[in-house]
Amino acid sequence: MSAVQTETTTLVPAGAWAVDPVHSSIRWDVIDLDAGMKSISGRFTDFEGALEGGRDQRLAGVVRTGSLLTDHEQRDAHLRSQDMLDTDRFPEIRFTSTGVEHVEGDRYKLRGELVIKETPVEVELDVKLQGTGADATGVEKTLFRVSGSIEWGPTRVEITADITAIRQ
Repeated sequence: MSAVQTETTTLVPAGAWAVDPVHSSIRWDVIDLDAGMKSISGRFTDFEGALEGGRDQRLAGVVRTGSLLTDHEQRDAHLRSQDMLDTDRFPEIRFTSTGVEHVEGDRYKLRGELVIKETPVEVELDVKLQGTGADATGVEKTLFRVSGSIEWGPTRVEITADITAIRQ
């Protein structure tokens, strides 16, 4: 990709964009606050997102909870069970932005609502714009990394999403 990185106060360029799930990833780490140790790392493999760029930026996404993977079948089954995410009853985690603020350079703050098991959680996430430009076939893309954490019961869940979005 021939990235054009210019100083901009807009994270997503004007227009409609769709998350490219083949070139994006959503990962998480669960930190046990009582023991102070990282206890589980994993990812979701089935997700989608839509972005509206320009002055009034809007970002939204859906993760299908059944796509959770930690590379350990027994643990994955437990995390999908009624004890944890209850993926049969709550098949999606949803995110809707409420604001995007330019911090400086390629850094932004993304605010929004993450809905897990129908429980809304207000989040403020850090975003680093990686670049915007056309790939070798002329498709316009924008790339950025989103990171942050939420408190979920006695644990902290750290979230990292590497997003590639394609202009629609």
